Amino acid sequence: MKIKRFVGDSFPEAIRQAKEQMGNDAVILYSRKYKEGGLFGLFGREKFEITVAVDENYRNGAEHLTIPADDYIEISEPDSSQFEVHSANEILQEIKLMKDMVEELRERIDDESTQDIFGRNGRLLFKHLVSQNVDEKLASRIVRTVEERAEAEQVHDYAHVRNLCVQVMAELIRKPRDIEFKKGKSRVVALIGPTGVGKTTTIAKLAARFSLIEKKKIGLITLDTYRIAAVEQLKIYADIMGLPLQVVYKPGDLKAAVERFSNRDLVFIDTAGRSPRNDEQMAELVALFQEAEPDEVILVLSATTKSEDLLDTFKRFNIIKIDKIIFTKLDETNCYGSILNTIHRTKKRVSYVTNGQNVPDDIELLDDIQLAQMIMGDDLGL
Repeated sequence: MKIKRFVGDSFPEAIRQAKEQMGNDAVILYSRKYKEGGLFGLFGREKFEITVAVDENYRNGAEHLTIPADDYIEISEPDSSQFEVHSANEILQEIKLMKDMVEELRERIDDESTQDIFGRNGRLLFKHLVSQNVDEKLASRIVRTVEERAEAEQVHDYAHVRNLCVQVMAELIRKPRDIEFKKGKSRVVALIGPTGVGKTTTIAKLAARFSLIEKKKIGLITLDTYRIAAVEQLKIYADIMGLPLQVVYKPGDLKAAVERFSNRDLVFIDTAGRSPRNDEQMAELVALFQEAEPDEVILVLSATTKSEDLLDTFKRFNIIKIDKIIFTKLDETNCYGSILNTIHRTKKRVSYVTNGQNVPDDIELLDDIQLAQMIMGDDLGL
């Protein structure tokens, strides 16, 4: 990578110099207008500076100089029209990339500089959050926010600091989102996720909740024909609750199954567990959803899974637009920081959490404070 600074009497002049010396593939990294000479910055001559870079290993011969949209460019000179500007989408992508780099750098600087200046309770809080599997960068930002909000005398009160921490985490989590209904219209909700996270049991719990408690007319569709036990399991639940169940064996039959339930308030689609790293299975899932066009797609994840794997799973399944997340198996772990990490990184809200195998009992729609308190866990400040 070659980087060089150019100064001219106008931006087009500086760009002309850059183009002559750096070639057509140069990218503007920085630009500014300033005054040169004069007295105390007054009566000076205006100068225009740009800093550009070019990757000498990549030259495609295109006749353009890449210019981010927020750079100030004068186009009063006749030869300015020779510069070809990227399309709006390309410019926006470049700006987003630059913003992401700046944000990453800012977080790195924050992480390296703030932990050393935490007060005693801040350090205790940080240590506890990390012990709950909260990502260190996120834990640092949470503690910094807590200390900024606390009054000087309150920083020494651990109980107050802990309560502030719960509030800050609740703001990151945001209010949970239940399944949404539109009056007079059937709602189709599909659950997706990797194998072994408990999608079928979760659908049974949701179906029981909405049919028995909310008094909604429910229809069930299962695509999980890979496992005979899964079909039988859902069939048993459907029979007990008196709910109709459609078993779909071919992708082409899914749309017809959905249409048969058009008089139902809510239709749940149970999908087979898929490996997010299996491209063939993911392509099959995409084809199914193009056929069904569900109103909501909920990703089911296990709270026992590591944060890195949860994020990787989300990214791979998000080729289908994910609306919400359900976390299962909360009864199988005591640390829930991975839930907070996933919510923070994906910007998706939690819909429900499940904490056991009992149908219909072991499922809850926790509010943001309850979920934050759960993630905080037992903490005596010791």
